[in-house]
Amino acid sequence: MSNESRLKQVLMSRNGFTSEEADEEISLAKEELNELLEDGETDAAYNICEDMWGLEPDYLEDLI
Repeated sequence: MSNESRLKQVLMSRNGFTSEEADEEISLAKEELNELLEDGETDAAYNICEDMWGLEPDYLEDLI
């Protein structure tokens, strides 16, 4: 089984990102998620995958 997260696999296959591009996107999303949580913006944090990539919150666990 691959060590890549489901989110990374989706970003690479659906969005055509390279491995490095997907890693960068995920890193940026993790930073944004942490900022939203620190600010108490739980709804925005829950929807971060949809807002960034149009994905369901199912992929949120890959950012935690």
